[in-house]
Amino acid sequence: MFHQGHLVTLAMMITGIVMSRKAQLSVMSGEVPVEAKDQSIEMRMRRWVKHEGIDVELTYMPFGRHILAGLADEPLILAMDGSQVGRGCMVLMVGVVYRSRLLPLAWVVYKGKKGHTTAARHIEVLKKVLPLVPEGAEVVLLGDAEYETTEMLSWVKTETTWQFVMRTAPNILIQQGMEWHEIGSFEVTQGRLRMIHSIAFTKEAAFPANLVVWWGSEYEEPIFLVSNLPNASHAAWFYRRRFRIETFFSDQKSRGFHIQKSHLSDPARLSRLLVAACLAYIWMICLGLLTLITGDHKLIDRTDRVDKSISHLGLDWLKYCLKKDKPFPVFFRFRPALFHPSG
Repeated sequence: MFHQGHLVTLAMMITGIVMSRKAQLSVMSGEVPVEAKDQSIEMRMRRWVKHEGIDVELTYMPFGRHILAGLADEPLILAMDGSQVGRGCMVLMVGVVYRSRLLPLAWVVYKGKKGHTTAARHIEVLKKVLPLVPEGAEVVLLGDAEYETTEMLSWVKTETTWQFVMRTAPNILIQQGMEWHEIGSFEVTQGRLRMIHSIAFTKEAAFPANLVVWWGSEYEEPIFLVSNLPNASHAAWFYRRRFRIETFFSDQKSRGFHIQKSHLSDPARLSRLLVAACLAYIWMICLGLLTLITGDHKLIDRTDRVDKSISHLGLDWLKYCLKKDKPFPVFFRFRPALFHPSG
């Protein structure tokens, strides 16, 4: 059972993050509308992120499972990437692409700087996602060149029925037929793409896959994708969605909650802080979608088109409601009507 006091503290943290737009405990505590002193609220939050009995997966898992259940009538597009959080830490995040945003599902926080991490961490975070996926759902996993390790791809092949599209480097060797070639030796003209079927990916692992050589008109040079999808156009279409995870990190950082400026340096504590930050983000996404359904977005955005992102519609709608003393809903479960709003 989730302790009632812990639940109240989590609600305070979500409130503090949304109201201050900062994921810093000292700042968050000053925005919680209670009679207790700010210092007392801050110490309560600090005890929460330090509490070893608060399990990140058990706390957040129901929300991730509900998100995927609501989106599973179409292919679930999962994207993974890493970003700096707190002091000297990185988070490896997996989320599901929805509209122009990414909804967080699971993460691993570790000490380190930006750069490649281990295949073991890639597999660790995917293991957290696997039980959230509804039975029978179609899944496509996306990743940048850091995530095309044959160890991870072998795990995906063995433990899941997922499809994948991963960017890879032009200097990697692949086997086609009896000969080995550098990936970059396969050429394509700008604006075109091609697929080389049935390759062996890397000389060390000889992992069976397909290679997509894609030179989009917006790119300065070709990019190379390794995939188990049979169609090059489908692989390119899915890979374009990978960039949604960058909008998520922007919303959590410079354009949103500034979680990279949290003063926490312990990975476990940062992971618990991310529970509150991700729930705050989901709440704002839900509020933003609700304004699109009701048409209330026209009160806080242009009336002829939607300029603001979904999350910023949510933030601005909450601010508007507080200013006008209007009621607003607090919910973190995606309702069916939210998945296909007009506008």
